[in-house]
Amino acid sequence: MLNVKNAILSALTLGGFLLSSMAIAQDQLILLGTKGGPSLYSTQSLPQSSAIQIKNDVYVIDAGYGASYRLLEAKVPLKNIKAIFITHLHSDHILDYPALLMNSWLSSLDHEIQVFGPKGTKEMTENLLKAYNVDIQLRYEDEGREPLNKFLKVHEFDEGDVYQDENVKVTAKRVPHQPFKMGEAFAFKFETAQKQNLVFSGDTNYYPPFAKFAKNADILVHEVAHGDGIGRLAKRMGYDESFRDAVIAHHITPQDVGKTATQAQVKKLVLSHIVPVGDPELTDAVWKKDVGAFYKGEIVVGKDGMVIPLNQ
Repeated sequence: MLNVKNAILSALTLGGFLLSSMAIAQDQLILLGTKGGPSLYSTQSLPQSSAIQIKNDVYVIDAGYGASYRLLEAKVPLKNIKAIFITHLHSDHILDYPALLMNSWLSSLDHEIQVFGPKGTKEMTENLLKAYNVDIQLRYEDEGREPLNKFLKVHEFDEGDVYQDENVKVTAKRVPHQPFKMGEAFAFKFETAQKQNLVFSGDTNYYPPFAKFAKNADILVHEVAHGDGIGRLAKRMGYDESFRDAVIAHHITPQDVGKTATQAQVKKLVLSHIVPVGDPELTDAVWKKDVGAFYKGEIVVGKDGMVIPLNQ
């Protein structure tokens, strides 16, 4: 009888510990992929993707290749994805989008995922469902699963309020990112119920109206491109100066990132979508020096898998 009582007490204690652990899940920003551009050179830095975890709800911002894998590395269940936000339809921001949908669906997803993206996102999603139709249909018929499309709600949006629930309010801002037209690339602001503001620049040029959008952000996650580094990258890839010029024209320099952060008076600046990664001359110290010449706040050079706690 004593053994039975001990077993019951142990089970209750373990159950209480698990429930307690779930209840105090850390609210956090997770940098899933911090590399700018679609090319792959190593698994250390994968293309752009981030996630905000609040309690057990997960909000994914962009879905570069490897986002599913990085979420699992961070011990975040894919079935906890509540919404996906896409800044624009370049491949380095969406290549893992089908994987996030399929993997979450096949991981006991029990709720609708809200997807928000610019014009073209609905068509992309419809085509992805067609591309995976054989698998989806077989699993529907053979395994008794609900069809994947029943778990998806896709929204195309423009500038302004995009989404709100008990955890976050999300607002979008048009940003310039050639060769996309204005209104095809966006930044996002997440205002949490705990009164923290997180802003994601997406891909952009220097754009003073964005600084106003990001005003007083607690965390600004901003892309950055280094001209000299891109020049060296072009040579390694066998491209001429037109490649370097095109990349710079589509993105923003460290100096202008610093100016933007200063104008916005942000508390913490996190560099992500870094172009290029893997250049031995571009150490963290170099990035911080170039950005820090124009911004005196905290600068974090993003790395894949980096976790930044919120509410601290």
